[in-house]
Amino acid sequence: MFQNKHIAQWALYMTICIFVLTACKNEKVIEDKRKDTKTSESTALPCEQSYIDWNNSVARKNEKLYFAIEIKDFIDAYNYCYYQDYGKKYIQSLVTWYSYKQDFGRLKGDMCYEYTENKKILTLPTVAVYTIKHTKNIEAITVNFDDHSYTEKMYKKYEKLCFYCLKMLFPNMEKNKITSLYKKLNKKAYHHIFQTEKGFHSYNLPSDLYYRDGVGIYPYFAYGESVRMCIIPVDQKLIRSYRKKGVRLHRLDERKMKGK
Repeated sequence: MFQNKHIAQWALYMTICIFVLTACKNEKVIEDKRKDTKTSESTALPCEQSYIDWNNSVARKNEKLYFAIEIKDFIDAYNYCYYQDYGKKYIQSLVTWYSYKQDFGRLKGDMCYEYTENKKILTLPTVAVYTIKHTKNIEAITVNFDDHSYTEKMYKKYEKLCFYCLKMLFPNMEKNKITSLYKKLNKKAYHHIFQTEKGFHSYNLPSDLYYRDGVGIYPYFAYGESVRMCIIPVDQKLIRSYRKKGVRLHRLDERKMKGK
C-alpha cells in the first residue's frame, strides 16, 4: 500500500516536471519568433519608393521652377539610398526639422526646412529644403557645411551628405563618379568665394552649373556663410539664360557617369 502510494506520487511529480519543461520550451519558441519578427521589422526598407523621377517632376509657374514633389518624398528617396549601404535611415521625419519663413533675398516667401543629425551640435553639416510659398513643392535643396568651425570629422560628414544626395539624384552613377563630382563641386566652391553681399540668398549667379535630366547642381560659398552644394530644377529656358549670363555649364554625360 505504502509502496503503491510512493509510486503514484513519483509519477505525479514526473508528469508535472514534463509539463513545466514543455511549457518553457514552447515559451522559448514563441520568444524566438518574436525576436525574428522584430529583426524583420528593423531591417525592413524605410520606404516603398526607391527613386524619384526628377526630370518629370520639374514644373514652372509664374517664372519659378520647382520640383513637384514634397519633402517626405525627398526624405524617403535619400533614406532608401542610405539604407542600401548602412541598413538604417539617416534623415528623420519632418517634425524633427527646424523650419522658418525666408524673409529676404531671392527665396523670400519660401519656407525653409533644415535637418541636422543632432541639434545640440551646432557645427554639424545640415540639409536644407526650400518650398515655394503656399505650397509644399521643392524649389531648392542645399547641403551645408560650417567652414568657419572646420574639423576633418565634420567635413567628412558633409561629404557623406553630398554623396547620398547625388546618389539619390543619379542612382545609376558609379560610386567613384559620385565622389569625383562632389569633390569637384566643393573644390570650385573654395576657388570662387563670393563677397558677403553676394551670398547664397542674393540674386548673384553661381560660377558653374552641372546638370542632367531636369536637375542642376552648383557650388556656392560666400564670406561669412556656409559652403553649399545646391540642387535646383532646370529646364532649357534656364540653361539658355545661365549660358547668356556667363555661368559655366557642364552637362553630365550618362556614359561618363557609368564609367563607360
